[in-house]
Amino acid sequence: MDSFKIILSRNGIDESFHNIELVDNKSNKGFDYFPRSAIKPFQLLPLVAEIKKRELEIDYSEIAIFCASHSGELIHTDKVEQTAKKYSLNYEDIFCERQIPFNADSYKNLVENKNPFTKLHNNCSGKHIGMLLLCQLLDFDINGYESLQHPLQQIINKFYEELFELDNIFYGVDGCGLPAPYLNSLNFINSVSKLNEWDAYRDSWMDVFNSFIAFPKLTAGTGRVDTILMEKSDQDLLIKAGAEGSMFFTDLTNSTVLKCVDGSKRGVEVASMYYSLSQGFIDESVYEEFTYGLTHNNQNTKVADIKIV
Repeated sequence: MDSFKIILSRNGIDESFHNIELVDNKSNKGFDYFPRSAIKPFQLLPLVAEIKKRELEIDYSEIAIFCASHSGELIHTDKVEQTAKKYSLNYEDIFCERQIPFNADSYKNLVENKNPFTKLHNNCSGKHIGMLLLCQLLDFDINGYESLQHPLQQIINKFYEELFELDNIFYGVDGCGLPAPYLNSLNFINSVSKLNEWDAYRDSWMDVFNSFIAFPKLTAGTGRVDTILMEKSDQDLLIKAGAEGSMFFTDLTNSTVLKCVDGSKRGVEVASMYYSLSQGFIDESVYEEFTYGLTHNNQNTKVADIKIV
């Protein structure tokens, strides 16, 4: 397992430290963690597989919003609402609650126009619409669908056990209320090679992967690191962020997990940019443009430096 440290210094004095753990396919040892929303490309596979099994019409934009941790921009809320209507679902039935949009302009527009925040603005609303849809397809009562004991979550748990080759997975509760599995990072990234060959899920996995490639902005949003990296890289990459400093990369052949030990969003974002630069996914200009906002104040005066150790 590799590791490095991100240090922010101000006028020559080290001010903040973010320890980063990195595990890839070459690593001999992993670490245990909650992937949080980085699990979504796997979490929604039972839904995609069921849709394909029934030969229902679905496109990559719908899969992208099912897997999203979106910013609550109009492209996101419209897509969630349209998808709910397409499948005769009521978005008010989703378990996750109203949330201020991550995107500052969307938040400002709602306030200025005196429009309310709705469940559509919740960053996990697409995933929850996907959960309602799977309940509908399997004829499950949606009441309590967020509980680990609900038959829907039991199906997902069984899938996880097969995918990650684990028994008795431990769960916490994610921010949106759904079960959050506690996994080893090596089990997590090694699952990609299994999906690439797994007859029952290979086609669905490729649909998920291609949805990220086709609609990177739907999976996250404007200015979000995972979206920026997928848009700026000349390689096809699925990149998915999770809360508490988690990030997942895969090109189907090589996979990597980054985890900022202190859970810092800033820490894992800089780490992801640095990692992408080191791997040749982006050029120096993309890295510098992103880190500029961390090292300069609103008067465009440089106030800090970033060091990678």
